[in-house]
Amino acid sequence: MLITLNVKMKRISLIYFDNCPNYKPVRKILLEIGLPFKEIKQDDLHKGCVCRTFSSPTILIDNDIVILGGEIDSLGGACSINMPDKQELKILLELLT
Repeated sequence: MLITLNVKMKRISLIYFDNCPNYKPVRKILLEIGLPFKEIKQDDLHKGCVCRTFSSPTILIDNDIVILGGEIDSLGGACSINMPDKQELKILLELLT
């Protein structure tokens, strides 16, 4: 079942690091919802990039609003916990877009 949203020109980014166990499930939910999003792989970014300071996975809207994950204190990486299901993520995105 495909769930669609009316998203008005918001940029959605999915930030993750290689081998993150939660990346693929969150990516799958975004694809099933039908949202266009940009994937940002932290492993490919330079050491000083701000996107390396987020847990994996993190979803940003317009590079500002964090709806999953969040900033961390180190560049060592951290996993986001408490993953939303598809309906929860859809509701969050509708409220913020």
